[in-house]
Amino acid sequence: MGIDKLHRPGPGDVALVRRAQRSLALSSRHKDLMRYLERDSFQNVAAMLVGRYMPRSAAKRLEISEVFRELYSAWFVLAPISNRAQGYWRPWWSPGVVMSWLRTEVNRFQRMCLGRLSFDWATAQVAPGAPASRIEDAAFIAHMEALLDHALGDTLRAGFARYVLGGLVWREKADAALARARAEQAGFMWNEQELWFLAQKPFLADGVVWADLREAPADMLSWSVWVADGKLHAQLSQPVVQRLKDSVKAVLATDALPEHKLRRINAAAKTFHHWARYAFDAQQQAQELEAWVWRRVNRHIVQNTPPLAACYFNLRQAPRDTQLHFGRASYLLDRGVTDEAWLNIWNPRR
Repeated sequence: MGIDKLHRPGPGDVALVRRAQRSLALSSRHKDLMRYLERDSFQNVAAMLVGRYMPRSAAKRLEISEVFRELYSAWFVLAPISNRAQGYWRPWWSPGVVMSWLRTEVNRFQRMCLGRLSFDWATAQVAPGAPASRIEDAAFIAHMEALLDHALGDTLRAGFARYVLGGLVWREKADAALARARAEQAGFMWNEQELWFLAQKPFLADGVVWADLREAPADMLSWSVWVADGKLHAQLSQPVVQRLKDSVKAVLATDALPEHKLRRINAAAKTFHHWARYAFDAQQQAQELEAWVWRRVNRHIVQNTPPLAACYFNLRQAPRDTQLHFGRASYLLDRGVTDEAWLNIWNPRR
């Protein structure tokens, strides 16, 4: 199917994909997955999402659009299968779910030792994870192996490929780690990059590196987390803070139009806030960064174009969310989720 269908999904295609996903989620064995992958509805909705999230590449019909379309169609098949994996950080779960898991394990169960096992994508294979995911379609497995070629590097394509394939590639390791966590009475969660244990004391496990959060902070995802007085604390890690500052400096050094500069700075600030809103010790960070960003935006943009002040994303005024969040395991099965809400979960940028 070519790029010419990027903006022309057929009527009811989203409903057809969602119905197929419910079937996949409820199936105990998966023997003929290629027929799902090759359906027009899957291909059409995948193309529509490329146009939604990568509009410039789609409009120019770049080769990367075809790669993303393939990855999207694979993700539609894999998401409901990965949904059955316990402890998996699902695509529709916000960072608040991970933060809530950390808070519960530390504050309630006093598990203050963080163990982590990083996944090596350079040696990744699909075959070991297929039986654990109950996938028996050899053609589908071969197709997923071919998509692994896109998973190396620091590009958006590589990150997205890891996001799509991680729930399958690392399923066997995750299931074994889950069994170990149960035996050791430890908390457990994982994503496409690594898996995490939280335990009252470290235990021996191949490749797992331990840190006592009472002794020093540990960087996890975009946060720096530590324990003081028996309670979890979290703020944004220094690399994330520096990334925002570097982004602002880089944007202001360009010759772009003021409106374009402000859009890019707002996007960088919103990325920071996506993680900061759930970190209850990040408020002071946000206030300090807001002052730093605003001085530069005001000097280089607003003073020359005052109306743009109304479009500025203010980190100090952005909402915070420190409530406990528990992920909805049934999101793909819930008929009450609107099509628009369903489309929003397929953003390639976690």
